[in-house]
Amino acid sequence: MLDNLKEFFIQYGSIGLFFNAFFDGFILPLPPDFLLSTLVIQGMGNPTLLAMICSVGSVIGGCIGYCVGRFGGRPLVNKIFPNSKWIEKVEDGFRKYGVWIIVIDAFTPIPYKALTLGSGLMKFNPMVFAAVSFPVRSIRYILVANTASFIGIHLREQFEKTVLILVLVVLAIICAVIYYRNKNEKKLEPTNL
Repeated sequence: MLDNLKEFFIQYGSIGLFFNAFFDGFILPLPPDFLLSTLVIQGMGNPTLLAMICSVGSVIGGCIGYCVGRFGGRPLVNKIFPNSKWIEKVEDGFRKYGVWIIVIDAFTPIPYKALTLGSGLMKFNPMVFAAVSFPVRSIRYILVANTASFIGIHLREQFEKTVLILVLVVLAIICAVIYYRNKNEKKLEPTNL
């Protein structure tokens, strides 16, 4: 299912990336990192620009998630995020670390929707939430995009070198087979005395 979802978003390029990041902020189970990396490797745009599109979508979606948590309360959050262990960890994190839990969660692969919904449930300051989330998410996505770009270029170059070597080896084998076949056919031809 996640692969079908990823393919759906890929076909829309940067707009699909924005909506993938947006829905990841409160409901979607597919983190936008995969789509961001795919688009960058496919050369569908500047890695940093794609990362910023992803960041804006993610934080806007995160604000929606915050509102769902704050105004929908625990019953609605439990319907959206039935595995409440992440929500409980976020709530516990807010009690222990305050704003640092936003930095930790926004930068790591912990589901972002757990942070957004948990922030709303805890009635955390929404301005601080957005002000901290945006730069941290941006740094994360810029790192993901530029790493994918770096790795993608090297993999593509390596692939091209490998294909070139394989083509040359196959051509050499074909030439050798033709040469030896022709040589053997000449040996087998009856000689006219």
